[in-house]
Amino acid sequence: MKSFEKLIASAKRKGKKRCVVVCAEDDALLEGIRLSHDLGLIVPVLVGDRAKITEIAKTVQLDATKCDIHDEPDEGKALIKAISVVKERGDFLMKGMLSSSAFLKGVLNKDWGLRSEKILSHIAAFEIPDYHKLLFMSDGGMNPKLNLATRIEIVKNAVQALRTMGIRQPKIGLVAASETINPDMPETVDAVKIVEMNRAGQIGGCTIDGPFGFDVAVSRKAAAIKKIESPVAGDVDFILMPSISTANIWAKGLMYFAHTKAAGMVVGAQRPIIMLSRADDPATKLNSIALGVVISRN
Repeated sequence: MKSFEKLIASAKRKGKKRCVVVCAEDDALLEGIRLSHDLGLIVPVLVGDRAKITEIAKTVQLDATKCDIHDEPDEGKALIKAISVVKERGDFLMKGMLSSSAFLKGVLNKDWGLRSEKILSHIAAFEIPDYHKLLFMSDGGMNPKLNLATRIEIVKNAVQALRTMGIRQPKIGLVAASETINPDMPETVDAVKIVEMNRAGQIGGCTIDGPFGFDVAVSRKAAAIKKIESPVAGDVDFILMPSISTANIWAKGLMYFAHTKAAGMVVGAQRPIIMLSRADDPATKLNSIALGVVISRN
């Protein structure tokens, strides 16, 4: 998957999906919806204050008559309604103008939410000017405490998502501050165990290696200088970061300083979930919607 242009083309081939948005009263969000609808990616299902949604839709040139709008001005009730709709006849859920904590509380509700037997993890996708394909990364948004079991589940979520996108044997890089195994850096110890599990067939459908310094994961030249031979080094598809802070800060640094295009998706629930920052621009929302279309079930 070389670029978001290629990702959007793949989404078009998959056919329109029902994107259910909770609390859809937001300019940038509805502009992203309009861009996605104009490209034939989605049927918009908008839950929230109908009057506000309709008014904002006019300003971003979204034809509200082409949208399935559910009028529910109350935030809590809108969340319950949106989750109900996406479970009944939707393909993926998108967060609008409500806090991430309130949104996740609903998603994780054991009675009416979208929990599954898996953990939820966030996958970010980046089109970086100096990298030769889309680069995927976890977990910058969901799991604040990582141990071996959590890292394994995050990798499994990523492998399933990337294979759904057509990356048949994704290359997974386990990144740390260096390649040296250090008991004070549990990500390095866990990396060795995860690589062993992959080679034993316990984690299949991918090639995993590490621990790698970040330079080795993304640069064949750096790997050669360090005399590290690996099919993953310099050609990684997905990076597992050592912590949520590392992942989050690195992602925002790329977006704000390195002219990087981005998208994001929460996986592991009954449906894919788009949970973006309210500061993200319409292009990021479009890219994320395309990602949701591609990884949603057939």
